[in-house]
Amino acid sequence: MIKKLSDSVAPRKRRNFLFAAAGFFLLNACEAKNMRVVLDMVVFSYLDRPIFEVNVDGKGDEVSDVYPRTGKGTTTGVEFTLGPKKVSWTLSGPKGMPRNGEIVHNKNSLELTKVSPGAKFLSVHIYPDDTVELLTSVHFPQVSARGEKEIARQETK
Repeated sequence: MIKKLSDSVAPRKRRNFLFAAAGFFLLNACEAKNMRVVLDMVVFSYLDRPIFEVNVDGKGDEVSDVYPRTGKGTTTGVEFTLGPKKVSWTLSGPKGMPRNGEIVHNKNSLELTKVSPGAKFLSVHIYPDDTVELLTSVHFPQVSARGEKEIARQETK
């Protein structure tokens, strides 16, 4: 039996087309898409002074007083992109206090990658060494484990 050239070319072209289409969809699915989550942002400050204009990647604009009056305010419906984060805040306090009005940025590397299933809140925990912790939760957030240690340390002063 003699095969015609057209009999072997058509299945090969179809196969190549299917591989190309599958490759396109696979690459498209693997492409780094900006995953977004909408969370309510709550700020916990463990500093000995009030802070304001607390932002995560320029979003949020929250304030916080000193402990124990921290973690009370909520900015609702903030859309965050998963990945590396930059947190900034402005130092406040009584007139004449050093560094008043200074904008501070987190010194540690931050990423928002793990979001608890059903999470509704992003708590931003700011520590005296200018490091920040980002935690997600389903229920209204509380003081972090590290925050409890910081509070205990401050109370022994």
